[in-house]
Formats: sequence, C-alpha cells, structure tokens
Amino acid sequence: MTTGSLATASTGFALATTGDAATAASPTPPVRTAGVLNTGSRPAVTDSAAAALATAVADPSRNFTGVAFSSDRATVAPNGEVMFTVRAANADGDPLVGSAVRIVAVDGPRWTTTATLRTDAAGEARISTRLLSTTTLTAVFDGSGALRPSIAGAATVTVQAPPSAARPARTGGGRSGAASTPAYDSVPASEIGAKVVYLASLQNGKPYVYGAAGPYAFDCSGYAQYVYRQLGRNLPRTAQQQFQATTRIPKAGKQPGDLIFFGSPSNITHMGIYAGNGYMWAAPRTGSNVRLQPIYSSTYYVGRVR
Repeated sequence: MTTGSLATASTGFALATTGDAATAASPTPPVRTAGVLNTGSRPAVTDSAAAALATAVADPSRNFTGVAFSSDRATVAPNGEVMFTVRAANADGDPLVGSAVRIVAVDGPRWTTTATLRTDAAGEARISTRLLSTTTLTAVFDGSGALRPSIAGAATVTVQAPPSAARPARTGGGRSGAASTPAYDSVPASEIGAKVVYLASLQNGKPYVYGAAGPYAFDCSGYAQYVYRQLGRNLPRTAQQQFQATTRIPKAGKQPGDLIFFGSPSNITHMGIYAGNGYMWAAPRTGSNVRLQPIYSSTYYVGRVR
C-alpha cells in the first residue's frame, strides 16, 4: 500500500511534504510525509475544468472506473490523527494499479488539490493527517486514454475539543496553613492555539533573515510576533522579551500554540511555536527557511500567550 503522513491547524489542515509526489514514471513512489496541510496553498480548479471533469464522469461509457474514499474515524480531538484510504477499480472490479489519485479538499462549490497519491498493487493508497479543524476531503481519478475519470464520495471528519478534565490543584508543602500554589493545569489553555499553528504553517518555506518580522522573511521571534499579531495578540519583538511576557508552563503541560524557548531565563537564544507531538514551527537560522521540525533539545522553556 502507498502511505503518507500529514500533520495539521484551525481553518484548515497543514502541509510540509518531505516525500516525493506521484509521477508517471514511478508506480511505487517513496512514502510521503507531511506536516499541516494548507488547503489554500494551491489554486482551486476553474469552473471550466470542473465542468469538463463532471461531464467526463457522467459519461456512461464502458470504460467505467470507481473510486472509494474513507477515513478510519469520524471525529477526532484537535491535532488528532486520521487515516484516509483510497480504493480505485475498473468496471470489472479489478484494481487500478499505479494510478495517480488526487486528494481534494472540498469547500462548498470549490475544491482544491492538496496531495497526489499513487495506488499500489491492490489499487489502494493511504495518507494520514493531523487535523485541527473539521475537514471534508474526497479523491479524484482523472482517467486515462483507456479509462474514464471518477470521483469518490466525500469523507468529513469533525474536530471536537475534548471536555476539560478537572484536576486537583497542587498545594505548597511545609507547615499547616501554608498558602496554596496554583497547579500549572489551572492556567487556561490557549483558546487560539490551533489557529496559531495553522497561521504558522502558512509561512512554511519563507527565508530566515536576522531582524525580519514578515511577511516575506522572518527571524525566530519576528515569526512568532507576526503570527500572533494576526490573531490580535501583540507580542514584544525579541525572544527574550517574549519569554518575559508569557506565562511559564512546565514541559508536560505544553499545548499547540505555546512558545518554546531555548537558552536560559536571562539569555534566550532561540524559540519556536509548538505544533504538537514534539514538533515546532520555527525560523531556524541564516541560510534556512521556516519549517516544521522536532524540538531538538531536552532543555527548553514553555511560554503561553494569555
């Protein structure tokens, strides 16, 4: 089977492809991996192209093909992982082997290609993604000289935040009557964390430039400042100032949208935006571009924007 992996955000889901797209010369391409899929990163199909495809699909020729598309779950929590499966076959039920199938995001009358997979010997392809908002996808086989195109039924996955679990607050030790110390989990989670991750993903690939704060280039703190400003949060300019302006959260309590700081409290040297599952969006250094990367050190601090 062909597999892929996508990691996601709030008004869409996010993409940072590290594998190769399907090509006509490669019936079994390398495994694709991806970050948050940005459904707006590619132009939507034109009305004329959509009409042509609809006409071809409606043609009752003997060169019939069928495409099925499904997800392994209907509901997930924000940043939850979902596996989508495509199955393509001809009129006799024989699998379409090594065929390119487009994964399409559906938004009302508009649809946008977000990835292209190639089917395996069973006529199947799979791709996984982490969703930060409710998303509707389908699969399209564009046909060939011998086979007509077809479109699968759409699959919608609903993203719902799990109910917050009440936990007892930790209290300070020592003598009886000591004042209580608020637990870190009593600090409200960011209400815009998923949106932060999504907006951060839209800057994927833009160059690092020292002192730059967008929109065409960024340094690490300029990147965070730019993303949060779009959501009405005004962060100071430097990483050190942002460290001082945010609420400290233990590592175990970090959530998507929190800021990851490296260095020491008096000398913050780098930072990124936490994306979940040990990854962060960051503008790394001169000669590099904005990208999704692992948190590369076990020594860091977490700051939450209130």
